Amino acid sequence: MSKARAKAAGGEKGAPLWMVTFSDMMTLLLAFFILLFSFSVVDQHRFEEVMASMRVTFLGAEGVLEGAIEPSERELDDIKRESVGEMVIVYETIRAFIQEKDLAEVMDVRMEERGVVLEIADALLFDPKKADLRPESLHALSYVADALRRINNQIIIEGHTDNLPINTFLFPSNWELSVGRAVAVARYLIEAKALEPTRFMVVGFGEFHPVATNLTVEGRAKNRRVNIIISTLENDIFLGGEDIDEPSS
Repeated sequence: MSKARAKAAGGEKGAPLWMVTFSDMMTLLLAFFILLFSFSVVDQHRFEEVMASMRVTFLGAEGVLEGAIEPSERELDDIKRESVGEMVIVYETIRAFIQEKDLAEVMDVRMEERGVVLEIADALLFDPKKADLRPESLHALSYVADALRRINNQIIIEGHTDNLPINTFLFPSNWELSVGRAVAVARYLIEAKALEPTRFMVVGFGEFHPVATNLTVEGRAKNRRVNIIISTLENDIFLGGEDIDEPSS
């Protein structure tokens, strides 16, 4: 082999081993400083959101390891189906009661997007221009209360009137009358039947949400009603917060 060829062959050996190690170290240092820089400009709000999500996922809602993780979509669907199933049972229970007691003239129940709606005519519940429950209505309301115990959902009590003016000492307008009647139904279910008061919302709509014409006696009778809505929302969702302890006296 000639000297020129030997010299060329020796030149193909590449960089010394120490230089390869040095290059690896410099690459690692560069990556390290880039990582430090990225930490220095992190979005604090976004970072807290990610950490909160991870804490819920791995430690539970209270930040304590409980061996539970967030439910999967399939598990959430099962929960929804179970809730809907309970709502259907309540609906069928009330519907069967109406048919059995022949109350279709004064009570109606239906399923809506917002939940189970029980519509009760004022003729069953109240005397004209009054908000005291008639004794004849208590048996029906007692049965409704038993059905409501099956679930923990929010209950909305709506009062409605016709458009005939009212101006009494207790009820200067249909607003007050509709609210007073809704409150009377809610108080009976809470005080007499011991349903949880935090489940209830009471609303008075006066004459402004009619379901029939106010130009006829029959239409006005349909408009004078109290609706009991078993909402699709469960009570803990409806509350939207934690209970606050009352100060001790």
